[in-house]
Amino acid sequence: MVRHNSSSGVSFGELVGEELNSDDDFRREWLRLAPARQFAVMLIGYRSDHGLSQRALAENLGVSQPRIAKMESGEQNPDFDTIVATVERLGTEFVLDVGPAQYEAKLVTRGAKTSGAVARYGNVSVVTASASRRKTGR
Repeated sequence: MVRHNSSSGVSFGELVGEELNSDDDFRREWLRLAPARQFAVMLIGYRSDHGLSQRALAENLGVSQPRIAKMESGEQNPDFDTIVATVERLGTEFVLDVGPAQYEAKLVTRGAKTSGAVARYGNVSVVTASASRRKTGR
């Protein structure tokens, strides 16, 4: 587990990088949870864009506030039904592309690949990305 010591002057990203380079178990778990972190980014971004509290988002999604906090922690991959219900209620997009690692993902855009997360699991590559849909005046 990564521990952040603010007095050391080392950033969280640097600590994560050190762990990824030195601890195989940490690296496997970090990669496995890439979709959870991307889902969390989507939820937090949506809340920020709409000025919502966790409680207000929970009411919108028909779940409890602790459930929102858990999803926003990025520590557990969301199940398919949760993804579908969230996308339907919020009007967001969430992309999960799983394919052979030796091939470049073709079902997601270059922008999604750049803004999302790419994780490799042996011979399999997983790309996750998300975006909010903004209503236009049309």
